[in-house]
Amino acid sequence: MGTANAAHGIVVGIDGSDSAVDAARWAACVARRLGEPVELVHVHPHASDDETEPSEAVLTAAEAAARAAVDRIEVRRSTPSGKPDKVLTDLSRSARMVVLGHTTTTEWQSMVRRSDVVSVANHAECPVVTWRSRDGFRPPDGRPVVVGVDGTELSAVAVEQAFATSAALEAPLVVLHTWTDQSTLTYGEGSRFRDWSAYVDYRKNEMVANTAGYTEQYPDVDVSYRVERGKPDIVLLEESKTAQLIVVGSHGRSPLAASIVGSSSQGLIHHSCCPVMICRARRRAEADAEAH
Repeated sequence: MGTANAAHGIVVGIDGSDSAVDAARWAACVARRLGEPVELVHVHPHASDDETEPSEAVLTAAEAAARAAVDRIEVRRSTPSGKPDKVLTDLSRSARMVVLGHTTTTEWQSMVRRSDVVSVANHAECPVVTWRSRDGFRPPDGRPVVVGVDGTELSAVAVEQAFATSAALEAPLVVLHTWTDQSTLTYGEGSRFRDWSAYVDYRKNEMVANTAGYTEQYPDVDVSYRVERGKPDIVLLEESKTAQLIVVGSHGRSPLAASIVGSSSQGLIHHSCCPVMICRARRRAEADAEAH
């Protein structure tokens, strides 16, 4: 525990799209509650005086939207040069969070051509939020934060961030474990006819035990535990219809690898109905960043 506050500042990637502006609005609301500054970053591929004016115009519009969403926040602006995904990944090393608009590529397109959103989510050293919504910008409200858990180190990282974010947003937290017959040790031909209530109770008790430290650290968070039958990507996508944020851990697989072995985070990046926070173990992210 305790790594949620190890870095500072919320970096927002601004590319001039409506989605990026909504991402800036959301980031401003979260930053205000966390007491963090917002850094609006517009990356252009080449250093040129000719690009300064349009970059500043894009940042000015995003800053105006952020300040209209919430007052009394510290906003910084920068216009670095380079590959957007590389620049934002580098900034993630010292940031508390990176917030981006939604990807404009489909899952298939992400396999054959680069998506900056997917790339940053797969390599960043801090949580990455990709802004998604069916109804445009909505400020934090009473909808729950939902975190998917599977008992691994990565889901523990996601749980830590989910508790910290729920506390800041004053939102209820749902800790959710999904399962299928194939995911249990007792899978067999007759398993479909068994009473799974004992398994559900076991998983709930396990989740309560694994999060005990966070319930003590964040006593004001209204947390509930659920075990749902189904594939995690399908269940979490359904949850995104009524949640204000979905939080998941990620192995940082490439889109191609994710298409072969499966990845809940990749599906959520492309299809979620609400913002998605992708969390990775920092030491694993650091190793991947060195090879990136």
